[in-house]
Amino acid sequence: MFRRFFSFTTVTVVFCIMVACFSLLFFFVNFWRNDRLTRLSDDALSLSRSVLSICAVNGITEIDGGNIELIKNAYSASGSPDAEMFIVSGDGKVILCKEKVQSGSCIIHERVAFPQELLVGAENVYPVTLSEQTELDFYDEGVFLSVLSVHLSAEAQYYIIAVQDVSSAYIPYTTEFLRMFLLTSLFAVFVAFIGALISSYRMVAPLKKMTAATKKYAEGDFSERIKSADTYSELAELGASFNSMAESLERIDESRSMFVANTSHELKTPMTIISGFIDGILDGTIPPEDEEKYLKIVSEETKRLSRLVVAMLNISKIEAGKLELSLSDVRLDSLILTTLLGFEKSLNDKHIEVLGLESLESVTVLADETLAGQIFFNLVDNAFKFTPEYGIIRVQLYEERKNAVFKIKNTGKGIPEEELSFIFDRFYKVDKSRGLDSKSFGIGLYIVKSIIELHHGTINVESSASDGTEFTVTLPIKRNAEET
Repeated sequence: MFRRFFSFTTVTVVFCIMVACFSLLFFFVNFWRNDRLTRLSDDALSLSRSVLSICAVNGITEIDGGNIELIKNAYSASGSPDAEMFIVSGDGKVILCKEKVQSGSCIIHERVAFPQELLVGAENVYPVTLSEQTELDFYDEGVFLSVLSVHLSAEAQYYIIAVQDVSSAYIPYTTEFLRMFLLTSLFAVFVAFIGALISSYRMVAPLKKMTAATKKYAEGDFSERIKSADTYSELAELGASFNSMAESLERIDESRSMFVANTSHELKTPMTIISGFIDGILDGTIPPEDEEKYLKIVSEETKRLSRLVVAMLNISKIEAGKLELSLSDVRLDSLILTTLLGFEKSLNDKHIEVLGLESLESVTVLADETLAGQIFFNLVDNAFKFTPEYGIIRVQLYEERKNAVFKIKNTGKGIPEEELSFIFDRFYKVDKSRGLDSKSFGIGLYIVKSIIELHHGTINVESSASDGTEFTVTLPIKRNAEET
């Protein structure tokens, strides 16, 4: 990835510089061409004015050998040093050129004539100068050309022509332009090269760390974290998500390990009890009059194993998305009362008082009755386990904004604030010492939340060390569920 990103960036920069170079060169040449033609036009116009002024002062109506010296003075005072100026007769023959002015004769230009179509073209644009890039037989390459028609009299017509070789105009300037642009481009490419190198490294370095961290995660080591310093914001967000994933995996792995240990203990204890009592009955160690007593214990332990298996099956179905709802009208107040009746003996044994039963509202929802019963059973069981002797459990059920709201609160030791966000995670147990929660597998509240979410409801928890813990369940009532 580093090589690809770096190569792509470098190639892109070089390509953009090349495009910029050719674009600027095109506009530069076009600007220079127009500027050169304008200059030649100004030179031709300047010479024509000088010639017309001299001829007017001296009464000259025709340029010939008698007045050629006066015209030479006008020629010498006009024109750019890098342009060649001609005074041409109506038939295209050269009357004056630089060589004739300087030495009196010109072997080359005495034998040539400018084409008539060029001269006629100047007549057509009179009095504006005809300026263009063209080719002439007596020039090896193309030339910039400006032609201006001059009339000394009705019969005497002459042309002022300014000519510059294209190569002499282009080559020095384009060469210098390319040289300066090349030096600037090399510096820009060098800076871009360094920038791409640093940028590529900063982008890829966190990814390399993530790759290394992933390998450690695969080996079961979740301690590695990605630092977000000196990275791009998107990668910093990815690193934060990566760290959050690592923390979740570490917590899940820790919970799973704890779950395996707890489950092994919970499986081993009842199985040992069941096996020991049954063997005692079979071999006669337990007297016949005590068999019923021990068979009841075996029955309780068997039910305990059954609850564990059912809970594990439900987790499997929930995570696979195969837990199907069998919806029907469910009276929540009746379901809550039935659930509490099942805990009557246990509540009496611990002298726990249940408050709020007389004020439960009659609320009907569209839900799976079996799963809804499991919600209330797990919440009541959870409240019972964490309520001390002579404690209080308070329940509420009412309708609010087309929702059924159930609250259950128990007195006793609350849940530490730092653990509140984890209590609905799989295999998480607040009481890790296995004291109050010794028979829990850490999956009850996870199942409760999953079932509630399947019914499009919510569950929240509030807890304090002095005021106990309160769970609030919100479920859509019957008419709301039917509308959706």
